Amino acid sequence: MQHKGFKLKNLPKDERPRERLLSLGSAALTNSELLALILNKGYKGKPVNILSQNILSNFGDIFALKRLSVGEILSIKGIGVAKACELMACVELARRLSGAPILRSEEYTSSKKIYDLIRPYLEDKEKEHFIIITLDARYHLIGMDNISIGTVNQSLVHPREVFKAAINRRASYIILAHNHPSGDSNPSKEDLVVTERLMSISQVLGIPIIDHVIIGDANYMSLKDEEYLGTLH
Repeated sequence: MQHKGFKLKNLPKDERPRERLLSLGSAALTNSELLALILNKGYKGKPVNILSQNILSNFGDIFALKRLSVGEILSIKGIGVAKACELMACVELARRLSGAPILRSEEYTSSKKIYDLIRPYLEDKEKEHFIIITLDARYHLIGMDNISIGTVNQSLVHPREVFKAAINRRASYIILAHNHPSGDSNPSKEDLVVTERLMSISQVLGIPIIDHVIIGDANYMSLKDEEYLGTLH
């Protein structure tokens, strides 16, 4: 026999996060109450408010959630695939919203502006993510595409996928970006080889690569600023 989980509606009315949010606003809720709203229900013998408190205490604090993998979330008793995916989606939205606002009227030519744009998407990732940023003729943002997700120390980048995104978005310029899970933002030999290969193709297609930014732990490296791009042919 399957037992239904303890839901928020089983709590006394004045303790229900949803009612508190409606009457007091979301800022009035604790981290545990916000998490309970996402989870919605606990499991037999564990009300959702207690489950959310236990999750936060077990992992340290609310900030630890953005570093957890789907597997680690699924290891929590009472969390199934659906809830794990919902929680990961909320964490990813929070990550992106915490970064600098995406301003399509900005000119994305400086490495600092590029870093501020992509940091929410790439920081704290356990694997390498390779992103292409597409710009119009005025260096205004068209869009961003995650081209590949690799291993802990290597992303697998195929030129076809890079330039397919650039052509589909009718880009005048592109910027390459990826993260180093090791925290070291210095380019590896493989990074330089990939960049050189992509630059060669970009010249043929007439879609210049204006920078390649690598993100580490709270730092970044711009291959343009460090004059690597000028040495690649």
